[in-house]
Amino acid sequence: MEHVFTKQNILGLGFIFALDNTYLYLNKNFYKSIIDPNENINIIFALLSWIVIIASINLLVLSRPDLNSNLAFVFGAYLGFAMYGLWNCTNYSLYPSKWNIIIATGDTLWGSMLTGLTAYMMYNIF
Repeated sequence: MEHVFTKQNILGLGFIFALDNTYLYLNKNFYKSIIDPNENINIIFALLSWIVIIASINLLVLSRPDLNSNLAFVFGAYLGFAMYGLWNCTNYSLYPSKWNIIIATGDTLWGSMLTGLTAYMMYNIF
């Protein structure tokens, strides 16, 4: 538990928060079929989602003994692909009238990039 509030984790959380929100703002039209503009985002659960990603990066990527900058990105991107791919395939299967293959694919690719870049940044900070 002593490693939860390290500078690396706090900066990783700030990085993923800023990058993901910038992406979502710039691509709001892409998500308009699934995000209701009149609905408020539950920031607590958004933060919990990003915390889970940061914890997963720590456990599954940064703990590798053979890690370097390039591998941090690659393994982070693969982790993001698995997490976002599972999320998008599940949502597409449950909500086929709102979700579609374009959204599922685009969001999975974004999640791969976001998690890869976050892992790369966290590795190179310390």
